[in-house]
Amino acid sequence: MADEREERYRKLDELMDEGPNPFPYDFERTESIGSVVEKFDGEEEPSSAEIRLAGRLIEIRDIGGLAFADLRGERDEIQLKIEDDQALETLRNHIHKGDIVGAGGEVIRTNTGELSLDAEELTLLTKGVRPMPSDYYGVEDDEVRYGDRALHLTSSMDARERLRRRSSVVRQVRNFLHDRDFMEVETPVLQPVYGGAAAEPFKTYVEDLDEEWYLRISPELYLKRLVAGGFERVFEVARDFRNESIDTTHNPEFTMLEVYQAYADYEDMMELTEQMIESIAVEVTGSATVEYQDHELDFSAPWERLTMREAIEKHADIDVNELSDSELENKLEDLGGELDSGFERGLAIAEIFEEAVEHELVQPVHIIDHPEETTPLCKKHRSKDGLIERFESFAVGIELSNAYTELRNPVRQRELFEEEERRQEEGDDEAHPIDMDFVETLELGMPPTGGLGIGIDRLVMLMTDSQSIKEVLAFPMVKGQDP
Repeated sequence: MADEREERYRKLDELMDEGPNPFPYDFERTESIGSVVEKFDGEEEPSSAEIRLAGRLIEIRDIGGLAFADLRGERDEIQLKIEDDQALETLRNHIHKGDIVGAGGEVIRTNTGELSLDAEELTLLTKGVRPMPSDYYGVEDDEVRYGDRALHLTSSMDARERLRRRSSVVRQVRNFLHDRDFMEVETPVLQPVYGGAAAEPFKTYVEDLDEEWYLRISPELYLKRLVAGGFERVFEVARDFRNESIDTTHNPEFTMLEVYQAYADYEDMMELTEQMIESIAVEVTGSATVEYQDHELDFSAPWERLTMREAIEKHADIDVNELSDSELENKLEDLGGELDSGFERGLAIAEIFEEAVEHELVQPVHIIDHPEETTPLCKKHRSKDGLIERFESFAVGIELSNAYTELRNPVRQRELFEEEERRQEEGDDEAHPIDMDFVETLELGMPPTGGLGIGIDRLVMLMTDSQSIKEVLAFPMVKGQDP
């Protein structure tokens, strides 16, 4: 590879000195490769005027008086048949596999029936000095695949398709919400007080203010300020940042959809969630039933609903209501779970659910009615003591959403923030600090509100049959290069 790169640099120097220009300003193509493939698909004898195409040359087969090459566009490829003397000379003297070229000629079918361009014109548009990976094997090293995304995308049409599907998912999210009169908004990424989720933040420093600020872990508290200010239906497709583990379902920088609707509760959010995700599945895959890692997931609404207690009893054969605090603590220890800030019954139940149940949840399901200790931002259940009106949605063990009937009582909110601060002082890095500005927002008054967060990256994983979140991020976080 090093020798080949050196040879290409030598060729580049030669072209810079003697021509032709290895980086011309433009090339007037008449069509994309994809449009040509689509136009002539199924035609035995394509007939067309002269056309001009451009793309990356990914394979060259020179057989003497004739050469064939494969030209790759964004989504499709077409074979070039090259027997024109001038075009052959350009190919042999100036072009390597991986170069970006323009080609002009007539669309034909070869004797084997392959759609091709009979190239009478060949123009070097970009000299690539870095060798392309094998088109058969692609980029096999995961660190290279995720850390050198441009290289990976040149050789993997599947990787490109996953990113296109991601774009389709986000577009359908916006269409679905716009059709229901939600307004898209933007809230600060840099925040003086972080909140809205249980997570450790990234810290930064604002020199002009001489203050430590944070990259947001959630847009929640700012979106609820907008609801209090009079906007009844708002959403944000937000880039969030959490200083947490990097694994198959976590990336420290990620995309979260957050939705807030006035005069709604968590039941409304459940309906919104399942209807939205069903619509995304149909739009992106063509069906509400999606194949994922040997599972057939049915996203058709309505989804199953289980309380957290019911889910633990169903999947782990544990009735948490029958266990004392000490028995609950022992059970959690047996499962390998632990709490960051001392034993609290509700947090122990939630941890038991995470350790023993989450991975058992294959078909889409809403886990409802969580212990009140699990978040300071949710309203108490209207009929069940010790619980809150919260749900999380799961499929194949992956958490897709988190939603509440939002807490609006400023006195209760301040009490819960103070409890979070106590946990923070006891060593819980994911606990909230007190946000007095938000408490004052609630003092102004916020209407009854339902709030919802959906992990876009994880949703795209399911819609693309991707095992790792890295596969659906254009640029996932990887360890930086050594200086």
